[in-house]
Amino acid sequence: MSGPGKIVVSDTTAITYLSRIGAISLLKSLFNQIYIPLAVYEELTRQGDSNPGSEEVKTLNWIVVNEVSNFKEVTEKFSQKLDPGESQAIGLALEKKASLLIIDEKAGRAEAQSLGIPITGMVGVLLKAKERNLISTVAPFLNRLRQTNFKMGPALYNRALELAGEANLKLNIEKKA
Repeated sequence: MSGPGKIVVSDTTAITYLSRIGAISLLKSLFNQIYIPLAVYEELTRQGDSNPGSEEVKTLNWIVVNEVSNFKEVTEKFSQKLDPGESQAIGLALEKKASLLIIDEKAGRAEAQSLGIPITGMVGVLLKAKERNLISTVAPFLNRLRQTNFKMGPALYNRALELAGEANLKLNIEKKA
């Protein structure tokens, strides 16, 4: 299922880092509309408009802020403690029966998967953008992400390039004997 009618929920990370690298419009091109829980909105706007993604969540009408109505019951099901943005993003994805949750943090991804929520992360968004011919190569976007404090080790970077058919651009990781 893709296109109209598909419900996509995002955690803070994708909005922050896509804003930071000037690629936030990829979310609109891919998904038409993104839902974020109130906690994600608050995380993004807490420090004012200087925070990457802050201005976007206030002004872009395709980013829709929703409260999670059954938040307490949802979080009681969680096997681990997550930050409010991740917890509410998972809660909102469950409540809206989302077809996709964009989440990058390891514990949050594991929790979402254990609850049967389909997930992707930043790299997955970039790969989908290339697959749909919205971008010609993922390497420049991955390189811009690596210049931020986004956590992406050489293994993930190289795997993303392989999946994108850009393996010729892989990082040369020397094995230490």
